[in-house]
Amino acid sequence: MAESIYILGDEDRAKFARLIAAAWADEDVKARFEAEPRELLAEYGVVIPEGVPTPLLPARPEGEFSVEDLQVAAGAQVEGCVGTAGTLGTIGGCAGTAGTYGCA
Repeated sequence: MAESIYILGDEDRAKFARLIAAAWADEDVKARFEAEPRELLAEYGVVIPEGVPTPLLPARPEGEFSVEDLQVAAGAQVEGCVGTAGTLGTIGGCAGTAGTYGCA
């Protein structure tokens, strides 16, 4: 049986980007994603249909990373974003505005 392919929409990609930022900043979140990805995705508002594999958590880049890096990790193709996600970790505790912060 072929695997289904599910593409996250813009809103879900922004939610997944917040989850990625939280996992990159907090080992407990990362471990929880590895143990129960569907449950954690649902807590961030992303529901993946049954039978569709959950997206993988991308590796955290070395050093500082840009908001564009975070958005691309979540599946977006972004142009014109500036800033660093390192400063976003304190906004709402888990990069609450990573989906739009610093974008024109």
